[in-house]
Amino acid sequence: MAQGRVRFYAGLALATLALAGCSSGGDGGAGSADAAGRGEPPSLAEMKEAAKGLVKPEPGLYARTITIENFDAPGLPAEIAGQVKGMMARDRTENFCLTKAEAEEGFRDMFENVGETSNCSYDRFAVTDGALDAQMTCAHPSQGTAVMTLQGTASATTSDVTMDMKVTGGQAPMSEMNMKMRMVSKRTGDCEG
Repeated sequence: MAQGRVRFYAGLALATLALAGCSSGGDGGAGSADAAGRGEPPSLAEMKEAAKGLVKPEPGLYARTITIENFDAPGLPAEIAGQVKGMMARDRTENFCLTKAEAEEGFRDMFENVGETSNCSYDRFAVTDGALDAQMTCAHPSQGTAVMTLQGTASATTSDVTMDMKVTGGQAPMSEMNMKMRMVSKRTGDCEG
């Protein structure tokens, strides 16, 4: 059913954004794991090297706002498309506590399982002066292929990441879908307790 496919890709998008939001950014240095010139995905070792330019987030209480800036699925019936757009029209703000242990983990979640136990791989991963530029492709046998571009900036206490996702090759009516999301996180204080 179309709603199941929307949920699948929306969940994938949110999971990817969560990883990027907690782990992206840097305030200096540069690293790149760009496969464009070689015609092959960057290796895990190349991505880990590029990630050395990322700043670890400070532990503490954070507010994260997720905004769906665009959603388009031409094959969806108008009624379902309206429902999806209505659900996504509201900004979602949540508060979460990033513990010291989680902050120390840094960027492990960005690489763990990518290309090993998932159907996703990075096509590009670059960090320069606090800016992240990455592209990931995820393929699902019955849902098509999703290409997600992540671009944004971050510091030890803030992040602002935009993800543009394009889905192709899925089953009708979701054979094509485009979604653009923005996630802004800011440290607001110390965790309670």
